[in-house]
Amino acid sequence: MAGNRKASRKKAKGRASKSTAKFPGLFRNILLFSVLALPLALLYLLPLAGKRLPSDRPPFENFSPAPNTPVKKYRPSPRPSVPFKLPMLAILIDDMGYDAFIDKKFIDIQAPLSFAFLPFAPNTVHLARYARKRKKDILVHIPMEPENKKLNPGPGVLTLELDFDHLLQTLRDDLASVPGAVGANNHMGSRFTTNRKAMEIVLAYIKSKGLFFIDSRTTKDTVAFDVAMELGVPCAQRSVFLDHSTSPGDIRYEIRRAVKLAKEHGSAIAIGHPGRTTYQVLYRQIPLIRKEVRLVPVHRLVH
Repeated sequence: MAGNRKASRKKAKGRASKSTAKFPGLFRNILLFSVLALPLALLYLLPLAGKRLPSDRPPFENFSPAPNTPVKKYRPSPRPSVPFKLPMLAILIDDMGYDAFIDKKFIDIQAPLSFAFLPFAPNTVHLARYARKRKKDILVHIPMEPENKKLNPGPGVLTLELDFDHLLQTLRDDLASVPGAVGANNHMGSRFTTNRKAMEIVLAYIKSKGLFFIDSRTTKDTVAFDVAMELGVPCAQRSVFLDHSTSPGDIRYEIRRAVKLAKEHGSAIAIGHPGRTTYQVLYRQIPLIRKEVRLVPVHRLVH
């Protein structure tokens, strides 16, 4: 019996040695992969714990009045002094920096779109640098206080309750958080942009940094554009919001309206947001847009 057991053990050991000999690197490779994969997985997963997720993107403000309502005292940006055969249209995509996947798809569109990044968003720094390498206009999308107190504009918000020093420090931090920025515009701000004194402080500092300003016109009572003109800040104002409604048909309609305004006034600025529906519609419409107007970076339309 003992002899039979010894013989069985020898046969089993022989089969194992043959298997190992047949695949000499297999077990070593599996062990090596396991050792390398674990730290790589940890490096990928751990940074996510401290970041805000794309779902934390600040909401859009409920514009007042609705964007398709005629705005009293509205003055479209005048035709730039450099003549072109076609009128010019700038498309500015706001609220960048949260959803890296869709934001990058917008940046990769083969057209001179411009992008406004929210301060301190989890993907703002590397996406702004990515956009800069592709020679896109980069703006700081400065969060400003809305009328609706329930809306949260996100970190770095400018409010009327801040004293001079805190207001300036918050603005300074906002501008410093977006690398490569050449301009700024307001995120929300239906309350803040109606206050002349507050806008004078903000726009004077923006001018000192050599930046331009785009008034997003989230309220009919905004004084941002007028104050910028008075202070000599290079500036312009939006003509159309592309996706106040996210219906594909409504977005197409607003694109057509932006093209029409550009033709009527020589130039126009359309503002959109990095949503999937906006991307799909805009991607398909750009070849048609280019048949009627010249797409330009937003800095070409400031004055």
